[in-house]
Amino acid sequence: MSQTVHTLLTLASMFLVFIITTRTLKLPPAFGMLFGALCGAIVAGQGIALRHLIEGGFMYFDVVMVIITASIFMRLWSKSGGLNVFVRDLIRWFSWSPSLLLILLMFVMMLPAALTGSGTAAIMAAGSLVATVLEKMGLPKKNIVGFIAMGAVFGLVAPPINIPAMIISTGINMPYDGFFGPLLILSLPLGAAAALLIGRKHIGKSLNTSVLLSTVQGETPRLGSFGAYIPLLSVIVIMILQRAFPRHFPQIGNTMVFVIGSIVAAALSKKLMLIDTIRSTLSDSIGVCCLLIAVGSIVQVMTLTGVRGLLVVTTISAPLTLLFVLLFLGLPLSGCVLGTYGAASVFGIPFMLALLGRNPIIATAGISLIAGLATLTPPTALDGRAAMLVVKYEGSYSEVLKTMAVPAIAADIVGTLFVIFASSLSWLIL
Repeated sequence: MSQTVHTLLTLASMFLVFIITTRTLKLPPAFGMLFGALCGAIVAGQGIALRHLIEGGFMYFDVVMVIITASIFMRLWSKSGGLNVFVRDLIRWFSWSPSLLLILLMFVMMLPAALTGSGTAAIMAAGSLVATVLEKMGLPKKNIVGFIAMGAVFGLVAPPINIPAMIISTGINMPYDGFFGPLLILSLPLGAAAALLIGRKHIGKSLNTSVLLSTVQGETPRLGSFGAYIPLLSVIVIMILQRAFPRHFPQIGNTMVFVIGSIVAAALSKKLMLIDTIRSTLSDSIGVCCLLIAVGSIVQVMTLTGVRGLLVVTTISAPLTLLFVLLFLGLPLSGCVLGTYGAASVFGIPFMLALLGRNPIIATAGISLIAGLATLTPPTALDGRAAMLVVKYEGSYSEVLKTMAVPAIAADIVGTLFVIFASSLSWLIL
């Protein structure tokens, strides 16, 4: 048996075990990935490969820490009443324009994901509140799920924290720098368009402001409305200072930035069950963290067994036209097993290595957008299913996919065009 055939059998065994554990045994996707990685190592003749399973599990440890601390910050800010005040101000100021309010609510959904790099964290932090407002505006539940899920996707693509772009940059030895402009151009217009495509036809020409405001009544932080914005501003200001003055401002990392923001939010809260809030946040975040750990393990085993190398060689040697077709179709569909971060690591890096003749920052930004769509691909569909959980939608996920089809396909096209014309779009780099 040739080495190539043996490697393909290893890959097939990993997929087969994943399907059996998730579809037949109904285990969570994280367990499916771990069992798939274990089976792949055994088929490849590497035994149980316990060291590689554990080592791979720590591949995204820093990302897990960012997700946890950012989720705690968003939950504390929300519990203190800050998010309620923010949304209430938006309704009060912009309810005269339903279309504009829809777009701004999409940006509210995108904000936590942009700060954390995790669409799931954004859904857990802001999804319930935004869903309540959208329901009062007249959107059906399946459209609300689609709205929230697309907001999470475009949020994780938005700057400053784009984890797929970070993963790809690390894989090709390129610093994560200069991405702000391209990612902003990619995320904001697509987010605004998605909000209108999913929700505009379901609301009238005018809104009942008092009814909408009644959905976001709650606690107000210390210092009133001004205090509501202090935690968010503290996080944004520290992030900006770290990047604008790297030689003069301490580089404390995103994890510590969110810890500081959490402390500020807790200090401004009038009454807050700190331990209970942290415990509930960890409980909500554990699913995505376990999935990331499993992705790291399966990527490590793919590297160990030669599966990843085969994918890299095949991608680099493929004709350019076929490469773009695989990028457009294959990368989002790979999310059915790997999710966004795994797709960026296993497939995004080989695609970028094959396209190094183009501007790497623009091309990486485009690939990160396409990889972001992988979080909507069933059966894993991490952000899609998280949105269903928050909205309490008990219908079929296929119905939700129909509401997201047009904006998702448009995003896939835009991401692919960014890669194709990367060199011509260099002016977007700030």
